Amino acid sequence: MNCAYHPEVSNVAFCIRCGRPLCAECIRSVRGSVYCETCLAELVGGKAPPSSPSSKVDSIAGTNPGAAFALGLIPGVGAIYNGEYVKAAVHVLIFGTLISLQDLTRAGQPLIGLLIAAFYCYMPFDAYYTAKKRKMRAEGIELETPIDRLQQQFGEAKDRDLWGGIALVVLGSLFLLGNLDVLDMERVARLWPVLLVVAGLWLLKKHQEKTT
Repeated sequence: MNCAYHPEVSNVAFCIRCGRPLCAECIRSVRGSVYCETCLAELVGGKAPPSSPSSKVDSIAGTNPGAAFALGLIPGVGAIYNGEYVKAAVHVLIFGTLISLQDLTRAGQPLIGLLIAAFYCYMPFDAYYTAKKRKMRAEGIELETPIDRLQQQFGEAKDRDLWGGIALVVLGSLFLLGNLDVLDMERVARLWPVLLVVAGLWLLKKHQEKTT
C-alpha cells in the first residue's frame, strides 16, 4: 500500500484517526500516536473525525489475536473471525483434500500425515498474525509478520494463479478417476517423491536467479 499523499512512496504507518496510509515524510507523531497532517489540523481546530472505510473494516473484523488463534484451531473458523471468507473456504478445501488423500492411499500416508499436521498448525498462526496485524494497523503501526514474509517468498514465483489452477484441475481429475475406479490411487500415491523433485528444482531455480 502506498502513501495517501505521495502515491509513489510506500507507506510505513497509518493515521490512527482516519486510517490513511502514510509515508515517513507525512507522519505526525504526538505522544507516540501517529496522525496525518489533515487530522492533526482538525484536532487542533476541534472538528469531528472523518469517516474512513478502513476504520469501519477494522471495527467489523476481528482484532483479538488470542481469540483468532483459538478459533483458528477449527479449520476455516479463524479466517472467518478475521473476515476473510475466501481464505476460510480455501483452508477447508485444502484440509479436506489432505484428509481424503490420507484415506484413499497407503503408500504416501506418512508424507500426507505430516502435511496435515503442518497445515493444521499453520491455520491458527495465520489467524493470529492476521488479527494482530489488523490491531496494530488500527493503532497506526504497520507490522510485518512471519506469514507476510512467507507469502513474499512465494510471491516471487511467476504465474501463481496459473499453476494453482493447474494443480486443482489435476487433483480434481485424479479424485474423479479414482472414484470411478478408472485409476488406481494406490499406484498414483507411490509417485509422491515427484513432489520432492519438483520442490528441489524450484529451489535450484531460485538460487540460480539470485546468483545471476
